[in-house]
Amino acid sequence: MTFLDTFTIYFLTLLGNVIMLLMLVIFAKTTGFEGLMRYYIYGKLLQTIGAALGLFRWLIPVDLSIILGNSLVYLGGALEVYCIVYVDKMPIASVTKRWIQAAAGITAGFTLLYLAGADTGTRVFASAMILAVYSLAAAAGLYACKNTTNLRKTLAVFFVVLAVSQIVRALDALPRGANYPLFAASSLQMLSFISIYMHTLISTMAYLLISREVTDIKLKKAATRDYLTGIYNRMQFIQLSEKLLSLMIRQKKSTTIFMIDFDFFKVINDTYGHDAGDRVLIHFSQEVQSIIRKEDLFGRYGGEEFIIFAPNTTAEDAHAMGCKMKAALEVSLDKDTSIPWYTVSIGTATMIPENLADMDTLIVQADQALLSAKRNGRNQIVQFSSAGDE
Repeated sequence: MTFLDTFTIYFLTLLGNVIMLLMLVIFAKTTGFEGLMRYYIYGKLLQTIGAALGLFRWLIPVDLSIILGNSLVYLGGALEVYCIVYVDKMPIASVTKRWIQAAAGITAGFTLLYLAGADTGTRVFASAMILAVYSLAAAAGLYACKNTTNLRKTLAVFFVVLAVSQIVRALDALPRGANYPLFAASSLQMLSFISIYMHTLISTMAYLLISREVTDIKLKKAATRDYLTGIYNRMQFIQLSEKLLSLMIRQKKSTTIFMIDFDFFKVINDTYGHDAGDRVLIHFSQEVQSIIRKEDLFGRYGGEEFIIFAPNTTAEDAHAMGCKMKAALEVSLDKDTSIPWYTVSIGTATMIPENLADMDTLIVQADQALLSAKRNGRNQIVQFSSAGDE
């Protein structure tokens, strides 16, 4: 028993592609063609033209309609999946080249299959398996993403379901061979075409939803991270540190604040230029992140001044940590001659359980120790002491 004839479903698929394409163009013009949006629209356009050639194949020679129509659908589908997988980053040229080669190989393979005289069932089998591979590629890209989210995992499941439906269609078509009518009035055919229609909807929803999610993540990161180094900005650092300090107070554990400033940073900018100064700041932040513990908080306090919150850290631990940091910087600078040589001065302030202090107090104390390090000749570590800096 069937509820809709397959020709109607195929037509609705084409109509859905047209509507989605128009909505994407309007959306892109309103919000801007950011990232891979332009290429995603191109992919939809190719699929729409290919589907139209397949539906109205009597308008042009049948051979040309089948070859060109399917080729456009395969190329557009590959471009669509490419954009979904790499929606949050522009892949390197070698990756793009491999995608182009794979899409060209699929298109050429189907063309050769048709020219070799493959029957309808075999061609439908090949087409359905290609669509299944595309769906599985999208699912794998979404699920295996380094920064995958619940949204991406959910969409990946949808793509797997779509792939399974196409595999079922392929296995149904292959044994029928030449007796497999493209628009057969059967429940299985109806379901297979519905899955193609759902692919049109889900792929577009996936791209738009993930694009929005990526934008939201970037906005959140911009609000909490330093734009140059990627570490916490001052506001976020203070907020997180205050919460962690409260925990250390309840657990009666020592805590140390590091205030770190570059020595003669203006000389670096004046001598090598501000770009070199930026590279120095990035180099420093990367080296420090490789040294500090996971529980430590690291932020840019302002300009060339950085701050570290080290929970469960005594004054002795802090000094050892500062020495390790300075030694690592020297080794790294010896290896990387593209970075101008620099040194840093470090001031530390440690809260012990017997003498509780708030964040403002610890920062002031660490800053006073840093000033002492500067006055004493720079390129050294000074621990704050109520009796005088050490």
